[in-house]
Amino acid sequence: MKRYIAYSVILGLVWCFVHGTIDVNNFVLGVIIAPFIIRPFKPLFNFGTNFSFGKAIRKIPAQATYMYVLIKEIIKANIVVAKIVLQPKIDIKPGIIAVPIRTKTDMSITAIANTITLTPGTLTIDMSDDRSVLYVHAIDASDPEGVANSIRDDLEKYVLEAFE
Repeated sequence: MKRYIAYSVILGLVWCFVHGTIDVNNFVLGVIIAPFIIRPFKPLFNFGTNFSFGKAIRKIPAQATYMYVLIKEIIKANIVVAKIVLQPKIDIKPGIIAVPIRTKTDMSITAIANTITLTPGTLTIDMSDDRSVLYVHAIDASDPEGVANSIRDDLEKYVLEAFE
C-alpha cells in the first residue's frame, strides 16, 4: 500500500507538470488517476516486496546520477554516430553482440535494455531465457568485447545503483 501512495504522489506531481498548472486541484486529480495507471505495471515494480520510503529517498541521488550518465552517453553516442554518417566512406561492421548482465529484477532489466536502445548506434534485440544475457545490435561491432564492457561498466553499473 505504501508503494501505491508513493507512486501516486510522484505521478500526481508529474501530472501537474504535464498539464502545465501546478495547483492543489490538479495534484489531487493526478493522485486519483495514478492508481489506474499503476495497476497494469504492478508486476514490473515488484509490489510483493516490502517498500521503504527511506530507501526510496536514499536512491534519489543514484537515480539522478543515472540520468546524468544516460544523457552524457546519449550525447557521446550521437557524436560518434554523426561522425560515422558524415564520413565519405562508411567503414563500419554492424553486428549483434551478447552482453552478459548482472541485473536481476524486472525493473533493472527494463532500465538497462531501454538505456541501450536509447543510446544511438545500439539497439536491444532480445534477452536470453535465463535473463542473464542481452543481445544488442551495434552499428559498429568491430570490437564486441569493448562494446559489451562499455555497456556493463558505463551503463549497467549506474542501473544497479539506481534500481536494485
